[in-house]
Amino acid sequence: MDHIEVTPEMRQRVLRHIQEENIIPSSPQILRFSSFKKYLSVAACFVVLLAGAIALPNLLNGNEPEPPVLVGQGIEEATSLQELSDLVGYEIKEEFTLPFTIEKTTYSSYWNELAEIRYMGGGQSAVYRQSPGTDNNSGDYASYEESAEISTGSITVALSGDGGMFSLAVWTDGDYAYSLRLSQAVTADEWNAILCG
Repeated sequence: MDHIEVTPEMRQRVLRHIQEENIIPSSPQILRFSSFKKYLSVAACFVVLLAGAIALPNLLNGNEPEPPVLVGQGIEEATSLQELSDLVGYEIKEEFTLPFTIEKTTYSSYWNELAEIRYMGGGQSAVYRQSPGTDNNSGDYASYEESAEISTGSITVALSGDGGMFSLAVWTDGDYAYSLRLSQAVTADEWNAILCG
């Protein structure tokens, strides 16, 4: 390097080429955040803290969060079984015994056709549906490893689950379709007790 000599003219050419290629910016670029953007991160942190504050008591108490109830266009909440029957236009049959003590019940009508009842208690939940017709109305699209059938009188009930435990029961009486989904799976014998109780 000691043998390289740079004349003032060469130096000017090199600097001019560097400036033309914009390798070194002529002035430093400063990014300015508007006041809105400054407070956006504070608001995001607040939302995360609020969500944590809502969820934390349930997590510390070991309570299972309640399943969400969607209320939207065509979905109406009812305050009782009779009101739900009036909304859908047919009598709702609750002919089963749940394996937990019911502490809270919600009633929903979907498009004045499908009746849904959610039962909650002791960290467990169940969703019961009834609708006209014979198609599966469970809304459960999970793929289960096992299926089984049990009979309750003249009706055959299809069970779905994994590892010998079943969380979904679907059946029809020819006029109406029924489904019952449990948050905690049970054996086929326990389903027999639930539905034939």
